[in-house]
Amino acid sequence: MKGGPTKVIVKNNALFDAATGALVKDGLATRKEIEDYAAHHYIALPVVDRAGRGWLFDGQPVYCLHGGKYETLDHDLPHARPCPDCGGMALPSDEVTLERDCVRCTQCGHEFEARLEMMES
Repeated sequence: MKGGPTKVIVKNNALFDAATGALVKDGLATRKEIEDYAAHHYIALPVVDRAGRGWLFDGQPVYCLHGGKYETLDHDLPHARPCPDCGGMALPSDEVTLERDCVRCTQCGHEFEARLEMMES
């Protein structure tokens, strides 16, 4: 397991350690309570898009650490970034293109040039 905050999953108003399944905290009735608890403890919540759907990579939740570093329990995702349209996870496109930094959202399918998007924001 990598260092850093405890990566958790949210189930039935409770937080569970993503690596061990152990209960971290229960009785959290709203998303705000969950986020407040995580903000005051050394906990990483799974990344969600604007509709509240979690990012998944190979069936595992994705976490954002240090403001822009994305990873699962097992994989670093150095090229992952949020989609400007839906907030879903965008990854490098599998298609061969002249654009070296073209990414596609796994949620909505939006394709964009990542460097251009970063310069505009």
